[in-house]
Amino acid sequence: MSDLLTHWAVFDDSRRIAAQDENVEPLFKTILEEKRDYARMGAITRYGSQWMPPTLKSARERKEEAEGGDERLQQKLAFALGGILHFPADQIFKPLMSELAQADWDSTHHQMQGKKADAGTVKNSTSIREISAYYDCHVFRKVYLTGQEDPFSRFLVTENATEPGQALEAFVRSLFQRALLSSHTLAPDREDFDGWLDRLLDQVQPLYIDIGLYVRVFTAPDPEKIAAYRVESDFYRDDDPMIRLARAVQQGKDASAAEIDDALASDENRSGYGECLRKGSAYCA
Repeated sequence: MSDLLTHWAVFDDSRRIAAQDENVEPLFKTILEEKRDYARMGAITRYGSQWMPPTLKSARERKEEAEGGDERLQQKLAFALGGILHFPADQIFKPLMSELAQADWDSTHHQMQGKKADAGTVKNSTSIREISAYYDCHVFRKVYLTGQEDPFSRFLVTENATEPGQALEAFVRSLFQRALLSSHTLAPDREDFDGWLDRLLDQVQPLYIDIGLYVRVFTAPDPEKIAAYRVESDFYRDDDPMIRLARAVQQGKDASAAEIDDALASDENRSGYGECLRKGSAYCA
């Protein structure tokens, strides 16, 4: 998936629920709230299984320093906590999207049999990126209230087909890619330049998100694809207890310990997003 909207939505909903959960370590609550920008970065960073364990181990060993206000240590801990909340979405949604893509490929391949076609041109008509766009746009509406909720604005997926608008969009994409490159610290290892460059190129993730696709999906969603991609069933169900809890807390409602425990224990969390929130809350505790 895009590693942005859905991962961030899971993080922000889990953060808000954690703030009212008596089972969550008070230090975690403080850091998730006050250092949320660092946690958001962790929530979209890959290879968490490699960097989270040593980061969390160091934080445990230096807990008193973190509680005492060590700024850098709190930033690192926030980054790691965000990374923990990256896992539920990957564990649940990537298999679902692969299943949907494979099912569509099987259907398309069956339809193509007996027809004159170059086998090399037969492609899976379901793009995982399109499925991801439908999921991300759904949480943009539900969790980020069509841009009214921090850290987005309503202009994120606003259509702008004018020539200046398209030029501005291309310029912003270039700036974003440059920011991604600079975030890996472009200070070369003078003793091993080739090795440093190899590591840099291995870690830089290409900017593959098609902004135009997101705009089309948001402004003109296809009802048939919403059903086919199980957007309102397997992905996000308004009636899941964890989702109802998340939306209530977002609206300013105080959730009691019993309400949180009931939502966590309920077997009615039937969508992937509801299960992500259940796992995310458990990870934070």
